Amino acid sequence: MALLSGAGMGPVLEEALAGMSVQRWTRRRVHHRPGAGVTAVFDVVARDGARPTAEVVCVSTASPPAGAFPGAVRSRHSGLELVAWRHPADPWLPGLVWASSPGEVGREVFAADVPAELTEVSYRPTRRAVLRAVHGSRVRYLKVLRQGRAAALHARHRMLLEAGLPVPAPCGEPVRDVVVLRQLPGAPLAASVRDDGAAALRPEHVLALLDALPATVLQLPSRPSWTDRILDYGHAAAVALPEEHARIERLAAAIEHARRDTDPGPTVPAHGDLYEANLLVGADTRGRFGPLSGLLDVDAVGPGHRVDDLACLAAHLAVLPTVHGRYTQAPAAVARLLAGFDDVVDPAALRVRCAGVALSLVAGARRSGGPPDRARRRLEVAERFLSEGARSPR
Repeated sequence: MALLSGAGMGPVLEEALAGMSVQRWTRRRVHHRPGAGVTAVFDVVARDGARPTAEVVCVSTASPPAGAFPGAVRSRHSGLELVAWRHPADPWLPGLVWASSPGEVGREVFAADVPAELTEVSYRPTRRAVLRAVHGSRVRYLKVLRQGRAAALHARHRMLLEAGLPVPAPCGEPVRDVVVLRQLPGAPLAASVRDDGAAALRPEHVLALLDALPATVLQLPSRPSWTDRILDYGHAAAVALPEEHARIERLAAAIEHARRDTDPGPTVPAHGDLYEANLLVGADTRGRFGPLSGLLDVDAVGPGHRVDDLACLAAHLAVLPTVHGRYTQAPAAVARLLAGFDDVVDPAALRVRCAGVALSLVAGARRSGGPPDRARRRLEVAERFLSEGARSPR
């Protein structure tokens, strides 16, 4: 983190852009994955001969997958082995180059000679990317995965669709480790929280959505929840907010102790990453899912605990005011949902896991160069949840 967040990255970027002269650069964001490495994304203005060019360069401490990657440049700086690449040639995501080509996507996704219009929705270096492709009135989403994982995600979508869940439908088979998905109606839940505190959403709608996950989900691989890895996320938070290192370490240890001391309930089908960006809200509120019109990002669907899904949603909503001042109604929405969730899971366990999720979001507050106050406010949210958990009946 110190190296990739520091001011001495010029030589590394020069090596990554072999043959070019770096004129200036800015750091877009830094991703710290506890136990897996640190990756930084840079916007670089370089000169190729007499011509200036804009490049996006990624530098990572992670070990690249086996194989030859012509665009990847290995180097060593400050005792660390680094690998750098020019976006979109991510060694971990071989399909990203294809998915970033308007002409290729136009031909293979839309069967047209006219290039598609592409917009990057999200990019987590070494992990995954999502692009929005538009061709006339048609819209598709391209989910780029690590090599060999597309078929499993495609099968997940099919399984959940057959169970009646509002997940995006795949368009054909995966292409070059990319799953092509149709667009769903609705807007992210965050917009509804901002507008009216998501007044139409009731706890039973969220619970009905999770109840609809089929029993076959239990046959999928399980993943640890955010709170199961709280010591790792506590370390990441302390690295991102070093002035609060001791406070964070104490909080992480307290959450870990409380996690072990509370009952998570039975193992059930779980979403694994249920938060406001993965829930779409539409105009129709009459169905069993109420206003919920879409469930996104089903990569982590598998065996888990209901309390972790509910905590993930509540904690993400609770930190929305740290993102923007317009989320004034988020606390009321959180209180309304928690009151309903308390009827189906242990209230103490729920708030302990809310604390864990909130702490896991502290490092992300600094990822894009956010002010220290934003990260500190998320830390305060985690502390409040843990305090409430200690007072909750068990």
